[in-house]
Amino acid sequence: MALLIIDALNIIRRIHEAVPGDDSAQKLADTVTSSLASFKRALNTHRPSHAVAVFDHGGRTWKHALYEPYQAHRKPMSPLLRDGLLTIKQALQAMGLHWIAIEGIEADDAIAALTLKWCQASRGKAIILSTDKDFLQLLSDQVCIYDHFKGVWRDEAYVLKKFGVKPSQMGDLLALMGDAADNIPGVDKVGAKTAAELLRINGHLDRVISNADKVEGQVGANLRKG
Repeated sequence: MALLIIDALNIIRRIHEAVPGDDSAQKLADTVTSSLASFKRALNTHRPSHAVAVFDHGGRTWKHALYEPYQAHRKPMSPLLRDGLLTIKQALQAMGLHWIAIEGIEADDAIAALTLKWCQASRGKAIILSTDKDFLQLLSDQVCIYDHFKGVWRDEAYVLKKFGVKPSQMGDLLALMGDAADNIPGVDKVGAKTAAELLRINGHLDRVISNADKVEGQVGANLRKG
């Protein structure tokens, strides 16, 4: 058995941005056609026993309640594309691919919850179809991540080479260095290399915080302040 979880808007947005020209009925039609072809190709490539496409519901989530500026700088979806999502969702249902969107819950969190529940209930693989780096922290012997556009698997070796940490440390890495895509500032002047080194020495974020007084220089000062 295998579960295929498709990060739907990750696929659709990238396709829409790749279609040349300004927003128009033709661009939307090309986006819909290419997106549905991608969903079909994913099903044919991975041949899962179970599959679901997960969409963002839109609007505020629990993360906005926790941190008001969350994703404040993110470019909003074009109204034309938003209207086209209904067409895509209807076509997915017709091809037998179930989709979900949960109010107040970002698609990322729904995907993580589905992955966890699948791993608790089954010994089969969970395949996440997305290019979003946030999912890398879910990698395990049971959880796989596939870059649909490049046709490659993202594994622990990829995470170590690109970010300098283990998959389980990715959340802590992003907490330290921040994430401009989500408008999360992180610690001032602590970039990817410094954050990775701090985690290599300490193992996890809680220990980095508890040992902050031992870090010398400006990095130490910024760490204690941040």
